[in-house]
Amino acid sequence: MSSVEKKRAFLINLAFLAAVLGLIFVFFKYLFWPVAPFLLSFFFAVLLQRPLRWLDKKAKKKCHTLWAILLVLLSIMIILVPIILLLSRFIAEISNFVSYLTASLSDFPEFMKTLQAALLKAIAFLPDSIYNKASQSIIESTNNLANDFNLSKLGIDMSTVSNTISTGVTGVYSVAKNVPGIALSIVIGIIAWILFTKDYDKIVRFLQLQLPDGKKNLLVEIKQVFYKTILKMVRAYSLIMLITFCELSLGFSILRMIGAINGTYIYLIALAITIFDILPVAGSGGILVPWALIALIIGNPKLAIGLIIIYITITVIRQYIEPKIVGDSLGVNPIITLAGLYFGLKLFGFIGMFIVPISVMTLKAFNDTGRIQLWKIPAEKRIDENSKIFNREKKE
Repeated sequence: MSSVEKKRAFLINLAFLAAVLGLIFVFFKYLFWPVAPFLLSFFFAVLLQRPLRWLDKKAKKKCHTLWAILLVLLSIMIILVPIILLLSRFIAEISNFVSYLTASLSDFPEFMKTLQAALLKAIAFLPDSIYNKASQSIIESTNNLANDFNLSKLGIDMSTVSNTISTGVTGVYSVAKNVPGIALSIVIGIIAWILFTKDYDKIVRFLQLQLPDGKKNLLVEIKQVFYKTILKMVRAYSLIMLITFCELSLGFSILRMIGAINGTYIYLIALAITIFDILPVAGSGGILVPWALIALIIGNPKLAIGLIIIYITITVIRQYIEPKIVGDSLGVNPIITLAGLYFGLKLFGFIGMFIVPISVMTLKAFNDTGRIQLWKIPAEKRIDENSKIFNREKKE
């Protein structure tokens, strides 16, 4: 192949890739939310196929529609009840945390005095000439912060408060105005869920008929990739998050029992740290370690020691259980995942933080099986799925 032909082929491939990326961007930017009820309904219908087939086998294919409806209604109950309980608990935790934060802010001047004393003690080893200048700067800064900590110095006046209240009322009205549309989407999603569950086999056969002869098994491959990668990863990290949340809740409960921490807001903090801990490169230490240092400065060594013990416990257990639970199912580099979170947030908003990393995981899974070739990988790491990818489907 001549150099001109290579350049032409490169440009054609580049244009094709740009077109595909453009279509993906347009879909997630403008079409995702309108079709989201149907996508979620089909996703949940796929998950219900195994129990539905088991019930069909036991009932000898009788009452197929009834079983589909009952499974969907049971699934809705299983999903809604925990969500309602968690939301009620979450609202209570937020209320308690706001009360605690208000009380803490009222003690801010005292905190600044304690911080000032700790900083002066920490720099006591410096020569007198340097110490005098540094200590004077610390004293002035902390005193100014302590004395100026009021609404007017923070730039908050009655007009600001009024504008904030007005904005809040407008936001509540906007949410209330969209409730009928949200309710309609939920109702349509539930109906579509029932129909997808009931007619899943017919829908899959119809879609397969529309594909070219060489792509007939594409849907089966996508399903296999989903089961073996995405669903496995979500299940694994959900279990890790649950274990981390239990560790934090238990540790905070013990600290509350010994008087090192006050309030019932500990479960809200545990949930926030759990979410932060699952982010790549972040970890629970990004919150627990600074919190421990602040506790040590303000004279609460029991809390500082307790937080460090909790952090060490979480880290040790995480290092032990993560390889066993997650394994090498995906092997996506943390920096790639972090970049996916960032660009997903910038391009598509909050939902993009989930869409882009999952899309990257899916592409990697197809690339590892050789279905697509976006980048080269060592031959020994390529997964040979050609001979076994349909085994599970045939068994079902």
